Amino acid sequence: MSRTKLRTSAAMISAAAVASLVGVAGPASASGGTPAPIPAGINCDTNTLVLSKIRPGIAVNWAGDAGCVGIKTTATTVRLAWVVRSPGWTYVVQRNGGTTRDRVQILFTHTKTGTKLSFRYQLGKTVIS
Repeated sequence: MSRTKLRTSAAMISAAAVASLVGVAGPASASGGTPAPIPAGINCDTNTLVLSKIRPGIAVNWAGDAGCVGIKTTATTVRLAWVVRSPGWTYVVQRNGGTTRDRVQILFTHTKTGTKLSFRYQLGKTVIS
């Protein structure tokens, strides 16, 4: 076999090997250890469901990728008004407020990944972790 034919054959074999490795690695890594990223959450400023719930005395708070939370505040109380969650998220209300010294606390969970997001609102302080 001539050198040109050997080089051409070697190049074709190398290309086929790389193509087969990419084909094998693609699906394996997609179904493997790293979960797919969580899609970005809803936009609290433009989401029509959120906008339809806005009322005087309700503060709209972004809860990360999990959604939006409306908090009703008065001179004497802090209370959960509503939750609009992003697709794929569920939530549990852990504290619903009460007096102005109380807080609203919600635990969000992404159904596919199990990712948890904690939302806490107190007068003058919002914590998302």
